[in-house]
Amino acid sequence: MGQPYHYGINLPERCLQLIDGLWDQAQNVHGNDRPELGPLTSTFLISMAMPIINLPIERIERQIDKPPGYADDRHISEDTVQAFIDVIRKGSFAAAPFCEDSAWSFANVREQPFFNTADGIPNNIAEYLGGDEAREAARNMPASQWISILRNALAHGGVAYLDENGRRGHDSPVKMYAFVSGKYGRLECKNGEGKCPSGLGDLEGLNVLRIKETDFRSFLTKWVDWLRVSHIAAKA
Repeated sequence: MGQPYHYGINLPERCLQLIDGLWDQAQNVHGNDRPELGPLTSTFLISMAMPIINLPIERIERQIDKPPGYADDRHISEDTVQAFIDVIRKGSFAAAPFCEDSAWSFANVREQPFFNTADGIPNNIAEYLGGDEAREAARNMPASQWISILRNALAHGGVAYLDENGRRGHDSPVKMYAFVSGKYGRLECKNGEGKCPSGLGDLEGLNVLRIKETDFRSFLTKWVDWLRVSHIAAKA
C-alpha cells in the first residue's frame, strides 16, 4: 500500500480490513505458554484497536482549536473536523452512531486507595459494572468523556482482560475488556494565582469502561463505518 491520503482515517480503515481478513487465522494461533486458554484473538483485537481509535483522535479531534501541528489532518477535509465537533465534542454517547446499545458499562471510582489495573477489577466494582445503573451511566455520558477514557486507556496501558464474569481470569479465556483512565487534579501555581493552566496534580479517581470482546469488535466496525458515511474518509 502507498502513502494514505488521510492518515488519521485511512489507517483505521486498513486496520479494520486486517481484523476482518485475518480473524480466522488468528483463531488458529494459540499462546505457547497456555494454549488451553484459547487463541490470541484478544491480543490481535487490542493491538488493532490502538491505531483505529487513537490515530483519528490525535490527528483530528485533539488538533481542533490549536495552531497547525506536526501531525495534523484537519486541512484535508472540513467535513472531518465538523463531524468530530458535532458527534464527539458536542454530542452524547447514546446519540453517536457507533454507540453499541447497552454494550458499555461505566464506573466512576473515587474511593481510595485506587486499585491497580494489573491486579484486575475489585469485586465490588465488577459487580457494579454488571448492573443496569452502570450501563445507563455509559449511555448518558458525553461522547467526549467516553472517547477520552478509551483513548487514554489504550495509549497508557490501562487495559484489563476479564473473564465471562467480569473478573480477572488467569485460568479463564478473555471475554471482556476494562478500559481504565486516571482522573488527575490540577497543580497549584506557586505564584498564588490559583490553578496552573497545565500540569497534573494528584490522582483523584479512576474512570472505568467495560465491554464484552464480541461487542468491542462490533463497535470497531461501527466506528470505522461512521468515519466513512460521515464523508470523513478520503480516497487513498
